[in-house]
Amino acid sequence: METIQLTTQAVDVADWRRDEEFAEYPEGARDKTLLYCPLPKPYNFLKADHRYLFKRSSPRYPEQFWVEIIAYLLGIQMDILVPPAFVAYDSKQNQCGALIEWFLKTPGKLSRETYIPGGDYCQQYIPNFDRKKGTQHSFETVSQIFNDLTQRYPSFNINWHDYWAKVFVFDALIGNTDRHQDNWGIIATQTYIDNQPPVSYEKMRISPVFDNGTSMGHEIFPNKFDLAKNQNRLEKYMSKGRHHMKWSLTDTDRINHCELLKKFIDKHPETRATIVDCLHKITYETLKNILDYLTSFDIPVKLTTERSEFMLKLLQFRHQRLLSELEK
Repeated sequence: METIQLTTQAVDVADWRRDEEFAEYPEGARDKTLLYCPLPKPYNFLKADHRYLFKRSSPRYPEQFWVEIIAYLLGIQMDILVPPAFVAYDSKQNQCGALIEWFLKTPGKLSRETYIPGGDYCQQYIPNFDRKKGTQHSFETVSQIFNDLTQRYPSFNINWHDYWAKVFVFDALIGNTDRHQDNWGIIATQTYIDNQPPVSYEKMRISPVFDNGTSMGHEIFPNKFDLAKNQNRLEKYMSKGRHHMKWSLTDTDRINHCELLKKFIDKHPETRATIVDCLHKITYETLKNILDYLTSFDIPVKLTTERSEFMLKLLQFRHQRLLSELEK
C-alpha cells in the first residue's frame, strides 16, 4: 500500500463515520475520536473502511499532534513499528490532529482482536499496583511478564528483547516520558467457530510503539526555543528526561533514558547491535527532510518553521549523544 501523504493531501475527517462504541484505547489527556475511513477511500495511503484515531493536541500545546506524525516517519526510517499517522483536520469543527491508523484489525465474523494493556498484567504481578500513576512500573516486572507469556502461549513466539530494545532507543531519541503501563500491551486474537464460545489467545502479538506525543519538546513555548542554542542548557534539559518505566521494582526514582538503555544492554548484550543500528539508520539530513516536509502542509495549525528548527536541534543533540554513549 502506498503510504506517502503529499503535502496537498491533508485529510478532512469532518464527514467520517464515528465508532460510537469506542472504548478500547487507553485513556489520556488529549481528545481523540475513533473514525471509519470512507468507501471509496479519499487517498491511496489510507485503508478503506478501516478505523483511524483522530487525535488532537492538548489545548495548552496546539502543535503537539505533529509529534505523533514525526514519530511515525522516524519509525519508518529506524525500522521500528509505529502506527501510521497522517496530517488531518476537521473542517466543520475547525480542529487539527494526527490521523492514526488503528492497530487492531476491524472485527470480522470469524475473529476479533483485543488489546490487553500492560497495566492489566502489572496488576496481576504487583500487589496493590497503582494503576493511575504506575509508580511500580518497572522493567524487572515487564521481563517477568514476557518470560511467562513466552512459556504459557506457544503462539507468542516473539523476540521481545528486540522489541524493547527498539522501544527504549526510540523513546530515548524522541525524549518520550510517557511510556506508561497502558502505552504498551498485547494484542490477542479470538476466533469464533460455529457459534461456539470464542477461542481466546489463538494468536498473540505485541502492540506497535504508539502514543508518542509527550516528547520532542512539545511542552516548550516559542519564547523558550533559544534553549536549543546553548549547549549547557540543552544538556540540562536532556538530563531531566526520565523514562516512565523504572529499572527495578525497588527503585525509588525513574531512570534517565540513556542510563536505561545502558542497563538494558548490560542485561541483554545481544541487543546492542539492534540499538546502534536503529540510530545509524537516521542522519541529520533524515531529520531535517522529515521536518521540512511537514512544515509544507497548509492547515489551520501549522508546524511552524521555528518549532521545526527547535525540534531538529533537540533530535540531533539526542541522536549524537546516544551514539557517543552507546558506541564507547
